[in-house]
Amino acid sequence: MDHSGHGMSSMSMSMSGMSGMASTTGSAAAATATGMSAGGGHSMGGGHSMGGGSCKISMLWNWTTVDACFLSRSWHVKTKGMFAGSVIGVFFLCVAIEALRRAAREYDRKIIKANRAEKGGFVPPTFTQHIVRSLAYGAQFTGAFLVMLLGMYYNGFILFAIFLGHTLGYLAFGRDTCGDPLIDSGCAC
Repeated sequence: MDHSGHGMSSMSMSMSGMSGMASTTGSAAAATATGMSAGGGHSMGGGHSMGGGSCKISMLWNWTTVDACFLSRSWHVKTKGMFAGSVIGVFFLCVAIEALRRAAREYDRKIIKANRAEKGGFVPPTFTQHIVRSLAYGAQFTGAFLVMLLGMYYNGFILFAIFLGHTLGYLAFGRDTCGDPLIDSGCAC
């Protein structure tokens, strides 16, 4: 009987030690959260402080203009004019992506046309031509990836700039996609 009492007291000591650990862990977590909120980390209000000024970053739909931050600490929008410039810049980035896609298609057509005229059939691009095509693809991918990252800020103004930029860019540069059936064999026009 004495032995079983010893087991119970050992178990209660063990439980009190665990609750002490949980209490210490909870206190450390609270201190960390408080320190992060005050010192520049994530806060419970959904914002993110980046030192100097207060950046407002949200993973929910928002219409933040002043104090919005995008991609890096240096892209901290401090005025409405800076925000307007950011929206216009994102719009033209999307248009430029569509223009670059068109330029890449035109370059491919130029290669195909030259190969048909010169050799009477299809010949794969030379290594230099393939490097140019790869650089164009890399630029398109980089631009599209940056646009995707900007969209993840869920800022309504930025998202509408993305939608409009790609739509108007395609309107301006995408008409050629249903052209020569020998080049654009996948076209369903």
